[in-house]
This record gives sequence, C-alpha cells and structure tokens, in this order.
Amino acid sequence: MSATRSIFVTNNGLSDHIGTAQVLPYLEGLAARGHQIACLSVEHPARQDDFAAKVAPRLERAGILHNPIWRRTLPLAGKLERFTMPGLMQSRLERLVDTFQPDLIHCRSYMPLGAVLPVSLRHGLPFVFDMRGFWVDERCEAGIWQGPMGRSIARHFRKLEARAISGASAIVALTHDAKTVVATRRPSAGSVTSVIPCSVDQTRFRPDKALRTSTRLALGYSAKDVVLVHLGSAGPLYQMGTTYRLLAALQAQGMRARLLLIGDHDAHQHVLAAQGYGVTLDPAHLTCRKVPHDDVPAFLNAADIGLSFRIASKSSLGVSATKVGEYLSCGLPVISNTGIGDINEILPDRRFGLVLAHHDTPAIEHAARTIASAPFAPRAMIRAHAAGRFSLDRACDQYDALYRMFQVERQAA
Repeated sequence: MSATRSIFVTNNGLSDHIGTAQVLPYLEGLAARGHQIACLSVEHPARQDDFAAKVAPRLERAGILHNPIWRRTLPLAGKLERFTMPGLMQSRLERLVDTFQPDLIHCRSYMPLGAVLPVSLRHGLPFVFDMRGFWVDERCEAGIWQGPMGRSIARHFRKLEARAISGASAIVALTHDAKTVVATRRPSAGSVTSVIPCSVDQTRFRPDKALRTSTRLALGYSAKDVVLVHLGSAGPLYQMGTTYRLLAALQAQGMRARLLLIGDHDAHQHVLAAQGYGVTLDPAHLTCRKVPHDDVPAFLNAADIGLSFRIASKSSLGVSATKVGEYLSCGLPVISNTGIGDINEILPDRRFGLVLAHHDTPAIEHAARTIASAPFAPRAMIRAHAAGRFSLDRACDQYDALYRMFQVERQAA
C-alpha cells in the first residue's frame, strides 16, 4: 500500500517542551511507518540553537520536510504577530499544499484551525482534527479569556471548533470521556473519533535503579526521604493547594516527605502560596529544578510518588496529562483527583496510586494515612500497567491505522 502524504500543522515549536515530548516523536513514528510527512510549526527564535543541534538532525534522519514559522522577539512585534499569525500560517500552508501535494492535512489542536479549515475547503482535502482537549473551555476556566475581548476570542474559537468537529474526516481525542462529549456535538463522530492519550517513549521513561541512586544523591535526598514530584507548571488549572496540604499531612504521619517541583518554580513563591491554604512549608523541604525534557526521566526516578491535581471541570474531561504517563512509566504511583479524563480507569486500585474524590481535609488526611499504611505495587508492576495505555509505539500504530484509512478511501474513490 502506498504511503500517505500528510501536512502536519501545529502552533507548537518542535524545539519546545510539548514539541519535543508530544509532537516530534509521533512524526518520527509515522515517517518510520512509511508515511511522507511535511510539518508546518511555529518556532521560538530563542530556541534556534537547540533546534539546530537537536531537532534538525532528527527531522533529517526521519525524512520529514519541515517548514517553520519563526516568531518575532520584539515585544510590540510579538503582540501584533498574534493577530497576523493565522493569515501567515494560511499563506504558508497554501504554498506547502501546492508544492507537497498532500493527501490530507493533520491539524494539531485549535490554534491552526483558522488556516486549516479554509485551505482544506479550497483544495478539497480531508483533514484530521487532532483536538487534544477542550482548549476553549480550558482557557475560559483558567481566567485567561475574560472581559469583552476574552469573550470575543472564545466565541471565535468556538465557531472554529464547531466547524472542525462537523467537517473533519477524522477526530483524535485524548480520552474516552472526551469522545463521548464530541459525540453529543456530532452524532456520527463516534465512528470517526479515535482515542489516543498523551503517550510516552518507554525506552526513555522507565525505572532505573542506578539513575535513581545518582540523582537522589545529587539532590541531597536520604534513603528515608519520601519524595513527591510535581512535573510542569503551577498555573491556575492546577490544585497546588492539595499538593501543599498532602505534603503537610504526610509529614504529620511521621513521614520524611519532600516535594520536588520540576519546571519553572520558585520555592519562596510556593511557601507564600501555601500560607494561603493554611500550610506552613519549610523551604528546606522543597526542591525546584528547571531541566530539559531529556533530563526529566532521571528526576522522576529520584521521586517516590507522582502528583497530578487539577481543577475538575468541563474541560478536564478531555485531559490526558502527559506527566501521568511519564510518572507511571518510571514506576511511580500517582495521586490524582477524580473528574480528570480517564483517571479512574488509569488508576483502578491503590496498587498504582490513589484518586481523591474531594480536595477537603478528610480526603487528604485519608490519602496520607493510606500512603503511610502500606506500600504501592513494585515499580516494575506499575510500569507494566502503564506500558499498554501510554506506549508511544502503540500511539504511533493508532495514527498509522488512521492514515491508512485515508489510503483505502482514496483508492476506493
């Protein structure tokens, strides 16, 4: 069967964290399965050196044609670029369609829809709406889009979302909960919606005793320290108050609990934030590290429990937190809260972690007692549990099957 020619359009840069973790590996996987891929991405100029050193060689090895749009660095130009980017992306996509002659356009998330929808219509090309989560709801719930301007932006993207769901030849959602919601908006969507959670390279994210020992030593942790890890930002969608209170509750149980924060964090800011929840944190019990994605497996191996607390809302039904797959693949049990995508299926019993039904004091104290009373499953068992659901190879196989569906339809036409 001949290869599918696809243009993959993303507002993420291949050199940023999401691009490195959740875009480039899928493109490489599709190329390795025989598909011809062109990628249109939006890159940050500050990462040009990283791109040249780390990303460009991978693209060349995979045979992926890359057509980047480089953002501007000047403050005023950057602000104006927000309004001109859809037109620039559409113009670039038009030219790429003419030269690459694709069989389909693969649109990652909502931002490129303003370019993908008109180009798809103009050229009669099918497109995949790889929606990820419910991005419009997420922005509104986080308070990012407020006031008249925010509501106007939300209305704009809701219209694009409705057009994409109704017109896409295939839809990719991250959770089964999201697939159910999509089906209420387009009754026929059940037959064209694939569920592909955020996946993990199992060769990189895995339990490693030697790496655990060396990283804990470098971070100054003792054998008795129980290290909770929060990977990623502490933005408004995340329940950091639950994190602080769980840390304090574990310490009240007599455990030497410590908190490792991986990302752009400041210990002093967390101490101040914890006070708002009635928690007094000792800065000595907090470790903040901002590291490249390649170093994340080492830091996760140094931890004992992964945390993923998030506000449960309309948008959270579509969430597949990358960090959960990375935690589990490294053998860490996960503590999360209900209402977040398929988390109850991911953590079916306490061997693999806990799902809090509430964020109140009784629920947090019960979780702390449960953690203190008995160990979780061995790391190898937790990893084996995660491997099927979060395997990068499995995700690439699912995308491959989706692409080959287009081949069959094209040959039948």
